[in-house]
Amino acid sequence: MTFGEKLYRLRKERKLSQEALALKLDVSRQAVSRWELGEVVPDTTNVLAISQVFGVSTDYLLRDDCDSENETPAVQSAEKSLKHRQMMVGAGFLARCFALGMLANIHSELRQGREINWLIWGGMTLVICGVLFRLNWDYYTTTTKPARILLIPDSACLAVICILPRLLNWVPNGYGLLLSQLALVPFLVQSVKALRLHYGLGWKGKG
Repeated sequence: MTFGEKLYRLRKERKLSQEALALKLDVSRQAVSRWELGEVVPDTTNVLAISQVFGVSTDYLLRDDCDSENETPAVQSAEKSLKHRQMMVGAGFLARCFALGMLANIHSELRQGREINWLIWGGMTLVICGVLFRLNWDYYTTTTKPARILLIPDSACLAVICILPRLLNWVPNGYGLLLSQLALVPFLVQSVKALRLHYGLGWKGKG
């Protein structure tokens, strides 16, 4: 779609006449008509003015391969960045849940007196912890905030799931482990909050 076609469509969508648009841009009606017909392309000053009037980017106006604002490189780059940041937060949350879940399962198996294959369980836990370490490393190397913002809640989660189930081993029917898992929730929420704020996703509607 050419510049002239885009200008014509934008003007019609806003229900502006050529005279009204010319008045906003401080140019003649003939100039607007020539732009729409593709006879000439406006200079940089007028392109910027048109982008401000219609609230679109100059990329969209000038690139014939962009039929909508969403197809401009800036928008596509922003969408790709948003998906990447959402993926990083999601991966961090899942890695934490899997790691803590593994440790909770080990406590459950031990409490019930079952034999544990430490090679398998330990290996799976190490793999998940390795993934979590890699994700945290990305966080630590790209943030300007103190490391403790994420380190403290993560350490608290690890301490709770490793120590509390043993302290609550006297609670019948395995409810001690359940209480331990519930005690993790506030710290896990703090970790997710730190990740969301770090990746610019906001928290509870706030940036």
